[in-house]
Amino acid sequence: MLKLSGLYKTFGQGGPNEIVALRGLDLLVKKGELVTIIGSNGSGKSTLMGCVAGSLAVDAGTIVLGSANVTAWPERRRASLISRVFQDPLSGTCASMTVEENLALAHRRGRPRGLRRGILKGEREFFRAALAPIGLGLESRLTDQVGLLSGGQRQALTLVMATMVRPALLLLDEHTAAQDPKTAALTMRLTMELVERDKLTTLMITHNLNQALEYGQRLVMLNQGRVVLDFAAEAKATLTVKSLLDHFLASAERGDSFSDSQLFN
Repeated sequence: MLKLSGLYKTFGQGGPNEIVALRGLDLLVKKGELVTIIGSNGSGKSTLMGCVAGSLAVDAGTIVLGSANVTAWPERRRASLISRVFQDPLSGTCASMTVEENLALAHRRGRPRGLRRGILKGEREFFRAALAPIGLGLESRLTDQVGLLSGGQRQALTLVMATMVRPALLLLDEHTAAQDPKTAALTMRLTMELVERDKLTTLMITHNLNQALEYGQRLVMLNQGRVVLDFAAEAKATLTVKSLLDHFLASAERGDSFSDSQLFN
């Protein structure tokens, strides 16, 4: 379970370029639930991810993951519980290391790292078994440098690494946005296989409304740093792209103003 209560975050506070990114945001995500998050540019989506992951400190509010209040935990400590996959596949892997070396780092996350051989035989077989179902041939390229992989292969590797040691929370930060439609579909197929296999609690930001409607048990919309719409599974199943935009416009008329030029791609 993830519980966010009264989150506030302001950049440049008190200055001429002050930006209030989160305004008392509340959100409760049940264990094993996948929540898709949408919103216009500047609505607070990426700030929310950064605050949950620990790369940004909140000005006020609390972040509780499971039974732990992680609000004051640094990003490094939260990484033992939280995995994050970014839009840029270069962000989740080390290009100069091999595929198996990257996987080994992910596999040993949270474990003591004493003196030992680089890659054990049993680990190598485990890595091959983890990569084979993807269908990209990565199981045959364990000793290749990651920098030689395509963007789609690298993002697939990042997903496997992010879920190799089951995280308490998986953050997907527009992780298909830089991909062509075919590669994005493959990435989402792999994403759902991993999320459903381990029943991972997941937050997924996307600008793709069709993707937001197709995946997840809930759909949350942010505007001006607040949750303005929250659709549970039954209501979400009745939505179309048009009706979703209509709901957003209705929300704006109630006072949650936004610029229609900033609507989703």
